[in-house]
Amino acid sequence: MTAIPLSRLLAVGRPDDAPVADDVTFARFRADVAGNAARLKGCRRGLLVAPDGYWGAVGLLALLHAGAEVTIPPNAQPGTLAALTADGAVPVGGDLGGNLGPGGEGMALAPLDPGTPLTFFTSGSTGEPKRVVRTLGMLEADALATESVLGRLAGPSARVHATVPHQHVYGLNFRLLWPLVTGRPFASAMHELWETALAALDAGSVLVTSPAHLTRLAGIAPLPPSRRPALVLSAGAPLPEPAAREAAAIFGTPVTEIFGSTETGAIAHRRREAGDPSWRPLPGVVAGRTPDGRLRVGATHVEGGEHVGSDLVEMTEDGGFRVLGRADRIAKVEGKRVSLPEVEAQLRRSPLVADAAALMLEQLCAVVVPSAEGAARLADLGAFRFGRLLRRELSAVQEPAGLPRRWRFVSRLPDGALGKRRHADIAALFEESALPEIALSEIATHRPTAPDVRAVRPLADGVELDLFIPGDLAQLDGHFPGMPIVPGVAQIDWAVTFANTHLGLGIEVAQSLQVKFRRVTVPDTMVTLALRHAPARRRLTFEYRCGDETLSSGSIGVEGIAP
Repeated sequence: MTAIPLSRLLAVGRPDDAPVADDVTFARFRADVAGNAARLKGCRRGLLVAPDGYWGAVGLLALLHAGAEVTIPPNAQPGTLAALTADGAVPVGGDLGGNLGPGGEGMALAPLDPGTPLTFFTSGSTGEPKRVVRTLGMLEADALATESVLGRLAGPSARVHATVPHQHVYGLNFRLLWPLVTGRPFASAMHELWETALAALDAGSVLVTSPAHLTRLAGIAPLPPSRRPALVLSAGAPLPEPAAREAAAIFGTPVTEIFGSTETGAIAHRRREAGDPSWRPLPGVVAGRTPDGRLRVGATHVEGGEHVGSDLVEMTEDGGFRVLGRADRIAKVEGKRVSLPEVEAQLRRSPLVADAAALMLEQLCAVVVPSAEGAARLADLGAFRFGRLLRRELSAVQEPAGLPRRWRFVSRLPDGALGKRRHADIAALFEESALPEIALSEIATHRPTAPDVRAVRPLADGVELDLFIPGDLAQLDGHFPGMPIVPGVAQIDWAVTFANTHLGLGIEVAQSLQVKFRRVTVPDTMVTLALRHAPARRRLTFEYRCGDETLSSGSIGVEGIAP
């Protein structure tokens, strides 16, 4: 199918029955964009927060056609969204579409200006998220450069599936924009588990994923030929060689890695057929090396035509390059970029913290100098629970990848002779011979087994609780390594425990149990648990929600309690 730049997609159009997403045709897609653009007319700044891929595409194009400035937030954490909406930006999308809706009386969809700006965020080196403005034309050129390389690997009707969100340049381009520009249909839902992702794949499809997912394939049997994708994409961090081999064996095709950044978009690729090949620039991209060893990129879809990043590289004889490391303090955690200065700055904003240093060892770590108020809380709570308190504060503005897992609390941060803070001195605080305020024995014996109760509200027939699920729950051990998921049995146990505490039911064990798990429940998340007691039926019903989305629900027999 002919590629159509995004700026002219809805003005030029495709056949009405051409598939766009799931069972959605191009005719419906155009009507949904036109209707929502009409409803958004007058919106000056839109914050695209739709988690669903189809409504994300509708919201993006509706905002653009309505003449609004579009911002893609770095995450959907409450503190992040509160900061971005403070200047009047309107969240568009929300859970399951939110203020977006089907069709309606639409507006005429003229071609868009390729110079229209879109705002993204990336981890900066100053302690604050860095705004990056890219134009619609840059995103179009990015998608077309992608097609010039990947189009020969994926058929024109290949369905695109993803395990990554579209809230960053990689996900937006490969999950939504590349399919829209080239006419390939895409799956609306993002797959959070391999079980659903693998079940959806068919021969010739495309899978957009990341190292965070591809390193969790252990135990999965190779796919039969009828379900092998034609193309498996990965970006965010280099894929370890063992994971690349395992993925190729399971999917029946080598992984294709994409190299790029928020500032540049996709700039290079490599196919992991054997060993550690060099990165090859995409068509139209010129890669070079600065005198201090950093990667210099020239391309039409790069602001100003050229960008010098923080990746240290060596050029190869085949015209490609190899990445040697980073020159700044950006850590890769589960394939996500985490700014260490940003974590430090956010910790220092707490009244409990006087100073802080973050570093990446086996896990994300933090060394904190408590303030006077913080020292009092530390003495009262102990080091382990004080660290949990700081993690909860950070969770308002940081995704789970940006929450330190190991902590040290000191009276002052170690400095070198010239006042420079050395990584080795900070890292030494985490050696076993250092003063371990958080001892391994304390972690093993005092890890929490239940969520923190943040709020309790009475219901006519029960109670509703707001719960924060910490990332250091004992029940997360082995469930699953690298991708923690709250076990269903823990959720049932909490429902019984809180029902006994707040409703006085006295249930000894969950019996006559019915339960349905709709979505996975992950740690470092705020959820709402609704408990309702029906004495006449001798049943306790429970429902876990995240926002308006039901995660799990069920009922438990209350046999020993009289109606």
